[in-house]
Amino acid sequence: MVLEFNIDNTPPALTEIEDALKQVTKDRALLRKKNIRFLIYVLLVVAAYATFMLTVVIPILADPAALPDFVATVAYCTPYLTFLIFIVSNNLHTKVIERPRKTLDTAIPAFKSATEKINAAISDCGQRYLEVADYQQRTRSLGRPMMHGEAEMLFQWVEKQMQKEAGLTNGFSI
Repeated sequence: MVLEFNIDNTPPALTEIEDALKQVTKDRALLRKKNIRFLIYVLLVVAAYATFMLTVVIPILADPAALPDFVATVAYCTPYLTFLIFIVSNNLHTKVIERPRKTLDTAIPAFKSATEKINAAISDCGQRYLEVADYQQRTRSLGRPMMHGEAEMLFQWVEKQMQKEAGLTNGFSI
């Protein structure tokens, strides 16, 4: 379940936010387990690779005249195989674990209550922009505090409005 804050929509109820926080926390715990499992798999592959090198390759390399083609193949392929193992495992780890973890790490604080300083800054923005004041009032009417994610969304909305008023788009004059 993805919960997004939008100034044009009604603010979510506290139960929806708590459910989303529980889901994000649960997903984070699952990623931690997946990370440990992935680490074990990579270590097993490296251990199997090292065991093969120690028990098969090194004894054969001790007498290169016995299997010259094998010795040449091992000497040529070993660095590439080592490189391939680490590149593939690193890319998989980044794709499967790190990117989702970073997303969840930014989502967890978004569901926490905003501080008084942030609420005061939102009130100041609400004096200038009626939409911000309206969203803040709708949040209060639900009987819950403003969340960090909502505050960030409101600040981004105010920044876009200020750029429109100044005639700027992406920081450049039109």
